[in-house]
Amino acid sequence: MSSYIVRCVFNPGITGLEYIFPHIFSISDPSPGMKSTIIEGTRGDGCIVIPSGKKSIEIEIKGRLIDNDGYADLTALMTTMRSMVTTAQAILTLEHFNGTWVQDWSYLVRRIDEIEFPENLRTWDQEYNCRFLVISY
Repeated sequence: MSSYIVRCVFNPGITGLEYIFPHIFSISDPSPGMKSTIIEGTRGDGCIVIPSGKKSIEIEIKGRLIDNDGYADLTALMTTMRSMVTTAQAILTLEHFNGTWVQDWSYLVRRIDEIEFPENLRTWDQEYNCRFLVISY
């Protein structure tokens, strides 16, 4: 069994704006779907299905910021994440390392919520949660 290093990169390849999410423990796999209107009758079996476009895709990344030096450094990591992962349009990629970085997927996204940091004492680690809406796929 082989093991891989996996990373999620916000604005890949843009010097000074590239941000690599640290210690990811959960990432929702984007899966496009169809929106359809379903009309069911009250008497007969069956229904009418009217296809009407594609569903919006959301990507959620959950991870942990870790620093052994305590509160001040964790607060700096949180501030860096807030300033680098903006609500402007950006490219989000999922990559794994197989001798070289191989791209699994890449989407044009926009962050739709504030970055969540659940309550914690920030003595060693701090969880985070980022949600993105896929604009183009």
